[in-house]
Formats: sequence, structure tokens, C-alpha cells
Amino acid sequence: MTSEFGIAVHAMVFLHHKGDMVSSEVLAENICTNPARVRKVMAQLKRAGLVETHEGAVGGYRSRARRIP
Repeated sequence: MTSEFGIAVHAMVFLHHKGDMVSSEVLAENICTNPARVRKVMAQLKRAGLVETHEGAVGGYRSRARRIP
């Protein structure tokens, strides 16, 4: 298991819990790592279809996992 895996799992759980768009800065602060490192891992999750992204000032990442009521 690599450190990227740990970041990915932490990010996915946090995004699912938030249920809204979250910036790489907020994710990095929650995970206690660098935002650039978060963006690298999130790019892999986007390619896998697990997150959606939006660019811009109000952009960020959102989990594509379905929320169970």
C-alpha cells in the first residue's frame, strides 16, 4: 500500500461525508498534506470515474459515489 492510497481513501471518505464541492486546499488541510499532492491523487481518481471536478474559484472535487439515505 502506498501513501497515495491512504490519501485517496481519506479524500473519498471526506468528500462523501461533505457531499459538496471541496477544494484541494481544504482536502489537503484535512488530510495533513500538500495541496499539490492531493491534486495528483485526485487526478487519478477522476480518471477512474470516482470523482467529478470543476475548475475556477468555486471549483474543486465531489464524490461521484451515490449517497444512501
